[in-house]
Amino acid sequence: MTTEIRDVQGARRALGWFKVMAILAGLAMFVLIAEMVLKYGFDNAALSWWSPVHGLIFMVFVFTVANLGFKVGWSFGRMAAIVVGACVPLVAFWIERRVATEVEPRLAGSLSP
Repeated sequence: MTTEIRDVQGARRALGWFKVMAILAGLAMFVLIAEMVLKYGFDNAALSWWSPVHGLIFMVFVFTVANLGFKVGWSFGRMAAIVVGACVPLVAFWIERRVATEVEPRLAGSLSP
């Protein structure tokens, strides 16, 4: 069951931010993996500063998921599944495409005030 999107312009902005942050979070995950390989595999702390940066990026991603989810009528479980899925390398990119494929037609079909 699909709910009506009341604030179409707000949902469009939220989708744009979601897409940017999903891709950024996916890329940040790869840098975090490189940091862990350097730290634990080679005892090299060259990227030790990255972990808090990645955490901040991921927190902003979580906010954008909630922002978009509330605007398009997702359940809390759906939003949680998206956030948990993005913790797996490469999945954030797949989630971004899947969400965009679902939400963009709904936004196009809604009348903008």
